[in-house]
Amino acid sequence: MISTSIETQITRLDNGIQVVTESVPNTNSAGISILVDAGPQNEAEDQSGLAHLCEHSLFLGTNLRDRDQLSSFIDTSGGNMGGFTAPDYTCFYGHVMQDYVSYAVDLLGDIIIGSSYPEDLLTREKDVICQEIRQYEDYPSDVALQATKKLLWPDDFLSRSVTGCVADVEKLTRANVIDFISKNYTPDRIIVAAAGALEHESIVEQAEDAFWTLRGSSPETDQAPVTCRGGVSITRMETNQCTFSIAIPVPGITDDSRYATHLISSLLGGGMSSRLYRNLREQNGLVYSIQSNVLSYRRGGALVIEGFTSPEKLIESVQLTLFELTSLAIWQQPINEEELWKSRMQMKGQSQLAVDVIPSRVARLSTQCFFFGRRISDDAMLKQIDNLTIQQLNDVALSVLLEGLSKLTIAIAGPIDCEGSVYEDLNELRESYSSIGTSG
Repeated sequence: MISTSIETQITRLDNGIQVVTESVPNTNSAGISILVDAGPQNEAEDQSGLAHLCEHSLFLGTNLRDRDQLSSFIDTSGGNMGGFTAPDYTCFYGHVMQDYVSYAVDLLGDIIIGSSYPEDLLTREKDVICQEIRQYEDYPSDVALQATKKLLWPDDFLSRSVTGCVADVEKLTRANVIDFISKNYTPDRIIVAAAGALEHESIVEQAEDAFWTLRGSSPETDQAPVTCRGGVSITRMETNQCTFSIAIPVPGITDDSRYATHLISSLLGGGMSSRLYRNLREQNGLVYSIQSNVLSYRRGGALVIEGFTSPEKLIESVQLTLFELTSLAIWQQPINEEELWKSRMQMKGQSQLAVDVIPSRVARLSTQCFFFGRRISDDAMLKQIDNLTIQQLNDVALSVLLEGLSKLTIAIAGPIDCEGSVYEDLNELRESYSSIGTSG
């Protein structure tokens, strides 16, 4: 159960780093997150994957600790540490018992400030990343989603895979890594977040000790809304089933419609009682699984529906999916009170379960400070969800979903020819449903 007594405290260090914490009672561990406002949006056109390579390179050893010593600490701390690259930022994190918190902050500071980027290990890590890229190319779900992004946001960094492409990664050098980090890993772009068994003042002191040598600032990056287009794509893969990914653009993560958009997504494909699951699986037996999710970024977002079906049932599956999406957008099949209640309960339950887990709590803490510049209390989020009405959902459906249909995107990965009757049928479906959005 969420404790309303949990207080968020924020301190800005002299060098510009923001430190934000939440002390959580009755826990023996703490989560630490170092979020850096640096990612694919900061890469040059021919250097896709550089931000991701930088994230990997910081775990190859520092001037104080070699890679084996870093690994040894991570293993003996009883927790875990790592990093990941997202479209909007890069994050380094740790989840450790409370006795190891100061060591974890010191280690994370060391890898960001003191990494040595050994040439031989960096070359080997590039090979590892290329294997990672090729691995994703074997998964129809990843292939379809990546194609969706390229159709929806052409010529924009949001359409890139954060891992980059093999050709670009192979050309990246140690000098590229050092230059990227020196330009983008500056104090004004760093948030140190921590939650769990801790004291705010102690984390502030530890962050000061770990990052005191870091100085400078970076120019602001362009945050203009992403330009959307849409289209149809088929990637032939020798699989037994087809993966289809259907998407429409929605506003970015900070838009006022975000709660309504997520609730609509949940109602469409958020579980076994959702409209898509009932229609396509339970009533028609077209798919084994189908789900709807919202991709939320700083400059834009997308509502993405993903399903899996046999080649002979692909067109019917896509058509029924588009029918459900459009029926909701134009309020042909309006939301009833029972659906609203179920979707509300699902969203609230997921929100509450997330903050009961320390790593999820610190992730929410850091990303909210990054995107909104403040912590949105758990109680405030639940209240926003509770206050959603059918009329508000109707308004968002008309303003967001209907407009999004004009940029409709359909991507397929499976044993289907890239050109031919299926491609023509999909294009015809897209044009038919896109025209509803254009006319609306």
